[in-house]
Amino acid sequence: IYTSLESINGDVQKIIADINTRSFQHKSDIRRTRQYAFDTYDKPHMKPLPNGNYAVCDYKYFLHVPDNYHLEYDGHYYSVLYTYHKHPAVLKATMSEIRICDANGKLLCRHPRSYKDFPRYITDPSHMPTDHVYYRELNQHDGAYYRRWATVYGEAMSTLIDRVLRSQRHEEQAYNSCKGILHLCDEIPKNIVSEAAETCIKASACRYSYFKKVLDKLVNRPKSIRAAENNIEHANIRGKESYQ
Repeated sequence: IYTSLESINGDVQKIIADINTRSFQHKSDIRRTRQYAFDTYDKPHMKPLPNGNYAVCDYKYFLHVPDNYHLEYDGHYYSVLYTYHKHPAVLKATMSEIRICDANGKLLCRHPRSYKDFPRYITDPSHMPTDHVYYRELNQHDGAYYRRWATVYGEAMSTLIDRVLRSQRHEEQAYNSCKGILHLCDEIPKNIVSEAAETCIKASACRYSYFKKVLDKLVNRPKSIRAAENNIEHANIRGKESYQ
């Protein structure tokens, strides 16, 4: 009768030791005992276990590295040195790492694997040529950044930017348009910006080119028209006659 796992294991170890040191039935057997056979024939030829844990690896082959020197895997884009564009490459993905190799299996670079929605472009600055720095700058901000920026100009602009971001299959493709629209609003009165945004929304034309056209038209309206539009008339406003 055993009352603990430790007591069972203690007796099991004694039984295993007895089995391993027990002589084989045939006296001529050169192995003698299991323990002797292991120490003499097996153990000297055993190799040490690898330092790291075994990891399942997924492979993806590319006929050539694209001009933007980023390879796509699982919705993210990982950079390789730009000089390898147009050359074949192999991407090896584990649960924690992305490795990019050349056609001969030589390791070119490594990246920590990303599971975040943003950024989708994982870029090592050392992989970039000097004239391609804009690739990194393009992905410094996410959609939430442009939505927060838009709130400065009111509800209409927030709606416009949200629709621009949703107009593309991948949100990142709309970042340049959002940046362009919001930069057009610099030093423009907020009421004019809001009016331009409302015009785009009503016309279902939420894009940079149409917003720029509407904004330019509103900014360049004659002052007399703008003044007339800003005049407010109702019964509670007293005219000059009230002060005679």
